[in-house]
Amino acid sequence: MNKHNLNIAIAGLSINHSEELKIQLRNLIPQNYMIEWVTTTDPNIDCLFIDENFYKTENIQKISKPSTHPVQLKNNLLFLPITEQQNVSEWINPDLINVTHKETLFEEPLIANESFDKKFFLNLNNTQHKSKLHLQDDVGTLAVIDPAQNIVWLNTQRITKTTNYSFHYNLANTTDLTKVSRKDKLILQDWLWNLFWNSPEIIHNLAPEDGHYKIHTWPKPSDQSNRKIIFQLSACFIQGGKISKIAEQLNLSQNTVQHFIATNIAANNIEKINIWDKHYTPPPQEVKQEEQNTIQSFFGKLRRKFGF
Repeated sequence: MNKHNLNIAIAGLSINHSEELKIQLRNLIPQNYMIEWVTTTDPNIDCLFIDENFYKTENIQKISKPSTHPVQLKNNLLFLPITEQQNVSEWINPDLINVTHKETLFEEPLIANESFDKKFFLNLNNTQHKSKLHLQDDVGTLAVIDPAQNIVWLNTQRITKTTNYSFHYNLANTTDLTKVSRKDKLILQDWLWNLFWNSPEIIHNLAPEDGHYKIHTWPKPSDQSNRKIIFQLSACFIQGGKISKIAEQLNLSQNTVQHFIATNIAANNIEKINIWDKHYTPPPQEVKQEEQNTIQSFFGKLRRKFGF
């Protein structure tokens, strides 16, 4: 089993109980683990949760229907709803993810190089989830997103459009959906790009020192002060380019170009390319001079004609 990926199947539960269990498991399992909800026929299942009345087998993780049983866990039998998360966490961790420390989405945020790595953002952008995600930080709810539909619903009561090291996400429940406006929906990829561009501290560790990259689509920046720079970088990296080379050609700091690349990595809008792949080629210097002379001549004619 890949220690960063968990294939979990649930069988025999109602839709409501199944969704509630998914939320609880996402809360209990460390966020650097990517959970894939698979079917019971998947050959790569790491853990199977199944209703005891649906299929009774010894030595298998089983889920019972709601019960007033005072014990949360007994002989691998789990009683819903989950009220004692610590006990369940101690049951899950040793066998499923083999970790000795307990960390959940609701504890202190992990340091950046453990939490905000590339896998953290790949999981956020994973269109295979088929579920809505609740995005939040220490200020409160940011949004609820649907990666499969490329849709985001915002918390319209929130003034700040940035986030920080407390940023995290989990499966959205009914209560989470009441915290956002469902009247207006935005394109998720565009919104995420701007969120990460305006929140440099959480994407800092994604910035490569150098390398060849190509973005998939043009960003739609909300940052008016840096709009020109963003479009210049987009025009280069939509064709493919090397970080240090583009920084030199556009006369920008390498930090600025790295920040652009890191933003696109977080928004899943980029790929690393080989040195021999097609790259941006700046126009020859003589062509630039010719274009400049043409423009100057054009404005010269306008001045003479209108008496500027």
